[in-house]
Amino acid sequence: MKVLKSVLAVSLALATCGAAIASDGGAGMINGRHDFVNRSNFLGAQAGGPGVTVGLCTYCHTPHSAVTTALLWNRRAVATTYTWDEAKTSAGTPYAEIEGVTNKGPSVKCLACHDASVAIGDVAWYKGKDNVVYNSFKVGDQPTDYDGVTFAETAARPQFVIGSGGALGMKGNHPVAMPYPDQPDASYGGVTSQAVVADYRAPADAHQVSPTTVGGGKEGGTGKYRVIAGAENSYVKLYQQVGTNAPVAGVAAGNTGIECSSCHDPHNKQTVDDWMLRGKAQGSSVADGYICVQCHSKGDAVSGTVGTPAL
Repeated sequence: MKVLKSVLAVSLALATCGAAIASDGGAGMINGRHDFVNRSNFLGAQAGGPGVTVGLCTYCHTPHSAVTTALLWNRRAVATTYTWDEAKTSAGTPYAEIEGVTNKGPSVKCLACHDASVAIGDVAWYKGKDNVVYNSFKVGDQPTDYDGVTFAETAARPQFVIGSGGALGMKGNHPVAMPYPDQPDASYGGVTSQAVVADYRAPADAHQVSPTTVGGGKEGGTGKYRVIAGAENSYVKLYQQVGTNAPVAGVAAGNTGIECSSCHDPHNKQTVDDWMLRGKAQGSSVADGYICVQCHSKGDAVSGTVGTPAL
């Protein structure tokens, strides 16, 4: 990614291209929001011009000459520090300052596209070339066709812009790169929690993703999504910090954090809808997959007392 010299850059996540075409939740990358090979607004000039093709994984990963070995990452961070509009949470925990150059968590990688400061096709390495731009399209832009004519059926999608280039750019967004607030003095991403927040589930109950989780699947003939029978519910993915390395999935006492990919799956496998949510945007209970109550237990009759959700 040709570095934006002045400013930075996890997924959702979610480098969504903003076209009006919907994709199937849980169907995987191909023809999904992050399939920049097949999305219509990336044809022609937006994909680099006729004759220029890109790989399904290329805009984020590369097998050689990657920026880092971790994830074989193909996007260089610019020097943005993302902040919120408030200094502390209601429990007194400081909001994270997500420093693009030094932060190793998933959220900063989502912001590499979603703060709309860097083109999606602006990569560090591709086809033997360093620092190349295969399209100038940014999250929130209006898609265009070969001739630069606006697609009539599409519109710019500013709602997919998260971060807005840095300072206070995270205003109004769910906190990420921070400790899961279930215990005091927990540390994650350089932030230490100050108090237990009531009405949060124990991390072991909230974190339900395993390597074999497949998320939502379409119920035959209805077009509706449900949790596939016999599969572990894949609603929330929490992280733990391991030394100075990048966070890994899982929970650990005093060391459990929340990232963008706690609720979103950028690869569209452990998801149930077109927003790449791991859980459902509608509902009221843990069992029906409503995403918010996988962590927040304010709706429980007896706050904070809930076991593993039913399949």
